[in-house]
Amino acid sequence: MSRRAVLLARVGLAVAAAAAVAALALRTAGVWSPEQPVLVAVVLVSAVLTACSTSAGAVQDWRARRLAAQVERTERALTSTAWAVADATGLDYRDLGIAAYRLERRRGRRPPRLRRVHRVRPRHRPGASGIEWRPGVGVIGSCVAMRQVVAADLDAVYRALLPCTREDWDALVPAAVRQGLSYDEFVDVRDKYAVVVATPVVDDTGPTPRVVGCVSLDGPAGSFSALTTPEVLGLLDSTAQALLAPASAAVR
Repeated sequence: MSRRAVLLARVGLAVAAAAAVAALALRTAGVWSPEQPVLVAVVLVSAVLTACSTSAGAVQDWRARRLAAQVERTERALTSTAWAVADATGLDYRDLGIAAYRLERRRGRRPPRLRRVHRVRPRHRPGASGIEWRPGVGVIGSCVAMRQVVAADLDAVYRALLPCTREDWDALVPAAVRQGLSYDEFVDVRDKYAVVVATPVVDDTGPTPRVVGCVSLDGPAGSFSALTTPEVLGLLDSTAQALLAPASAAVR
């Protein structure tokens, strides 16, 4: 249920409960003299609505605490991985960014999307793009769609394309280079990311393994070889598995 639906439901319960309480107050003041069955019904409705409202608040508070714990746990895992990558590669921790994404399936015919669970990024780096990532789009979307590690030296690839017009992007740039990005999305990301490596988060606890998200790592220009070593890929895979632990379930 969406936040808007939850809010509307809680407002509706509050209004209905207030109406029942007002009816009982009118009866107590002698303004309203209902028949006994009506009075019993009002009392029961008031009790049920009060219980529902209280329960809804308790459930929402529990969910908020659970989400906060998941985010904190994910942040610790991502931060420790970024420091481990910095130690393994000699790169400056401040030049690294790491994030966890969850594959989110939506109702109706809307395609699934990748919702960012948490991101660790130094303050001096550019902010995140405004793109709604989805399977097959960009490095992280390709990682999820292909169910395997995907790495790209975007700085080198995009510099080789410039200057690139909308017509060039749509007609001349190969699909493997576009990675599902529209021209506007390309313009949004071309100066934000240099090297990106993504590894899928695979849940194999069921009868059929399924990709439920991914972990992405990005670094400065010229760091492609450093960020694609077996050691670094192993660190990312370990982080992906850690995020599947029942205690966190952050990418489920």
